[in-house]
Amino acid sequence: MSPKSKGQRNQFLSLSTGIWWLLGLLTALGIAAYWNSFDVPFVFDDFVSIQRNFAVRSEYFNWNLLSLRAVLYLTFTFNYWWTGQAVWSYHLVNLAMHVINGVLLFFIGLRVFRQVDRDEQRCRLYAFVAASFFLLHPLQTESVTYISSRSELLSTGFYLAGFLLFVEYPVQKIGFLLTLLVAVPFVLALGSKETAISLPAAIFLYDFIFLSGGSLKPMFQRWRFYIGFIGGGVAAVVYILTVTLKGAVGVGLAAEVSPYQYFLTQLRVVVRYASMIVVPIRQNLDHDITISHTIFEPAVFVSLLLLVSLAMCAWMIRKREPVIAFAIFWFFLTLSPTSSFVPIPDLIFEHRLYLPLAGVCLAFPVLMALLQRQVRERFNIQLKYGVYAALPLVLLLTATILRNQVWRDEVRLWADAVSKSPQKSRSQYSLATAYFKQGRYDEAIRGLKQAIKDSPATQKSVTDILGNLYLQTGRYDEAIQVFSTAAQDPVRGTAAKAYNNLGLTYLYKWQQLQSQQGKMAPEAFAREKEIVLGAAHEAYRHCLELDPSVFTALHSYINVSYNLGLADQLTADAENQLKSGEALNPLYTLAYIAFLRQDYQRASEQFDQIESSLGVNIDRKLIFFNHAYALSALQQKDSAIAKYLQALQLDPVFLEAHVNVGLLYKEKGDYSKAADNFSEVLHFDPNNVLSNLGLAEIAGVQGDKDSARRYLTTVLHAQPDNQEALRTWKQLGL
Repeated sequence: MSPKSKGQRNQFLSLSTGIWWLLGLLTALGIAAYWNSFDVPFVFDDFVSIQRNFAVRSEYFNWNLLSLRAVLYLTFTFNYWWTGQAVWSYHLVNLAMHVINGVLLFFIGLRVFRQVDRDEQRCRLYAFVAASFFLLHPLQTESVTYISSRSELLSTGFYLAGFLLFVEYPVQKIGFLLTLLVAVPFVLALGSKETAISLPAAIFLYDFIFLSGGSLKPMFQRWRFYIGFIGGGVAAVVYILTVTLKGAVGVGLAAEVSPYQYFLTQLRVVVRYASMIVVPIRQNLDHDITISHTIFEPAVFVSLLLLVSLAMCAWMIRKREPVIAFAIFWFFLTLSPTSSFVPIPDLIFEHRLYLPLAGVCLAFPVLMALLQRQVRERFNIQLKYGVYAALPLVLLLTATILRNQVWRDEVRLWADAVSKSPQKSRSQYSLATAYFKQGRYDEAIRGLKQAIKDSPATQKSVTDILGNLYLQTGRYDEAIQVFSTAAQDPVRGTAAKAYNNLGLTYLYKWQQLQSQQGKMAPEAFAREKEIVLGAAHEAYRHCLELDPSVFTALHSYINVSYNLGLADQLTADAENQLKSGEALNPLYTLAYIAFLRQDYQRASEQFDQIESSLGVNIDRKLIFFNHAYALSALQQKDSAIAKYLQALQLDPVFLEAHVNVGLLYKEKGDYSKAADNFSEVLHFDPNNVLSNLGLAEIAGVQGDKDSARRYLTTVLHAQPDNQEALRTWKQLGL
């Protein structure tokens, strides 16, 4: 090897080593910012996206990458297969994706800064500072710490990978082959989140600003790339709007907000986004934004002027300060799918800034350099560039760690949202739900009552949880008052739901009455039974008249009718309905009455008859549940397990089904599957008696006396006289 070649090789290795050090430091910064997020619990949409998502929990892989967020759910499936519902693995994957995105941005930044600066060391420093800004900004917490926002991490990662392919590709070779190469990450990005649709425009922007010097004419040389890629992008837009987002875009807003009103509102939202990037204060999981109706509202008009001025400024400096111009245009482009004319359910969310920040961060090192120059020229203060860049990054790191502290407790998270959005019913509802999960029922009730007092408009939206909180605390008369008032709502669906809840309240009173039966005279008990069950019967009848599809109401109506001695009349009515052409409700009535009469063979045959015609409806899990119970009574354990699993397909958080299928697995000696189902129950209900007993018995069989003692202690704390627990304790010699 010649001395010249050897010198070039050493220089290359030196440069490579420097880059590896910078990438290692970026990784360390990401870990430093999110080390305290690994125990953040499932919150908000995580219940639907993961905990109640059968496709995720059954390890069902959907390889149709054009279906709605298929790539995202594949990653959740991986996490569930790996650690079940242990949240640390979900956060580990999220953080890994965030760091990878920071690395991709480093290389994009390196290429961008090389377009405007020949100093390699400065280009590396600027790329590192930009990637650090992206990794450490506290606005990213909603995308990284909130598990369901992994869609932002994934889509941005594929988006940046496709973008990096373009910027690294030799300019003279850009053509149809590159179209095919970029199309792969583009499709994967769309399969993670639909907002990645702006990638063609972002590539066009880079070409215009950096490769074509702010002019359109040179771009025509690359028409082979743009014909195919933009054509594919248009096709993807049409597919997303007409197929994957059909019925999703505009849900909850379509009837209330026109595209024009949504656009006016988004003018204010985009200004708020921009201000939070500059000064990230008053972060909130559930921002409260009112809808704008005219462009002449002062806030709307001022926002329009600010945004137009910003866009014009970017256009004017596109040749003098191309990086800043690129960052501004990137901000507008990447926000356009959610902040333009198409109404989507929520007006504002911080996680929508994850992709926009990927471009905005490129302006940060340039602005710090401008600041350094201005301070040196005006005040003759000689400070190194690193000081100007490091101070804001330290502040951002601190703010991110503090924001993650808020996320670590669901009550703290929603209390923070309520303090900043006191008029928003969803925040109030979610805070009460968080209290409910922790068994802090009185605090939840106080919070909701205060919310109703502060904003009477929230009363309708929080009625359901307020009534259920009264149920959990045994305040049945107050629950009856709440649901009776809600039942007068002119909206049939709302009234039907209230009547269903009212019937449930009377069933709680019936359970209370049964517990007091030994202390009452037979005549008094019979009289009270007629009153309570009669009221429940009437409530469920009203519910079904308003909405016959409320399957849980039908189930309870049959139960109450049976207890009132009206089974024969109900059977006759069901047979008449069958003659008139109705199918599901009367068939279920006949099957369930046979079940209640313990005629399990007949019930099983009738359940078989109706299951083949069932649609996907979570309430109809009761059909499979009761069928499974009947099969279990007939000693058909394998068939019973199969039916319980069908019920769990409709509702993976159907705790009663998990308990029963766990008991069946335990009887069959399949302790692993039994323990999985019992543990699933304890994740939501740690004091569940049957699951703790089942796990104690399994631990005893396996010789794990410490675990058995722990489970039995939980049972005896809840039920000190539980005979099975006492017997197991004695048998195990604890």
